[in-house]
Amino acid sequence: MSKVGRIIGRAQLALEAAAFAEEGDRAGALSMTREHRRVLLALRGLEGDARTMAYALNTCRRIGAGLDVLFVADRALSEEDFRRARAPFLAIIAAAGVHCRPTTAAGCIKEQIVRYTKAHPEVSFVVVESAGVLDRGCGIDDERRLAKLWKRLTCPLVVVSDPARA
Repeated sequence: MSKVGRIIGRAQLALEAAAFAEEGDRAGALSMTREHRRVLLALRGLEGDARTMAYALNTCRRIGAGLDVLFVADRALSEEDFRRARAPFLAIIAAAGVHCRPTTAAGCIKEQIVRYTKAHPEVSFVVVESAGVLDRGCGIDDERRLAKLWKRLTCPLVVVSDPARA
């Protein structure tokens, strides 16, 4: 979908939500906008930093968004390994009352983030653990290609780093 198409789609959604609000159906208006707003939490591997996860969850609650979690591993995972590893993580998210869509990918995390956000235009922004995570799994030979690819990221990137490490 082109940028113009996404803008038109968002404008149509806003107008529909406004119509619900004008009729006094505040809940209907909010549900329309919330269904289409997502935060992407991109994790390198199958474990996430507690601070980063808490930031993503609190943001989802504050803006009324769902959470997409992208686990990027070095190699493709079997469905059983993925299900077993994500279970404790998803229990925490469910306890927080946030709708979650987990998925997995392999390879360069920058590439996977751009690919995911391009396929899911409802992602408002991306949350990652630290800037260092973004370079893991990406080959040095691909630096120019990745720089060009990274410029195509269509939403803001939020980096939650540990002050002790910064």
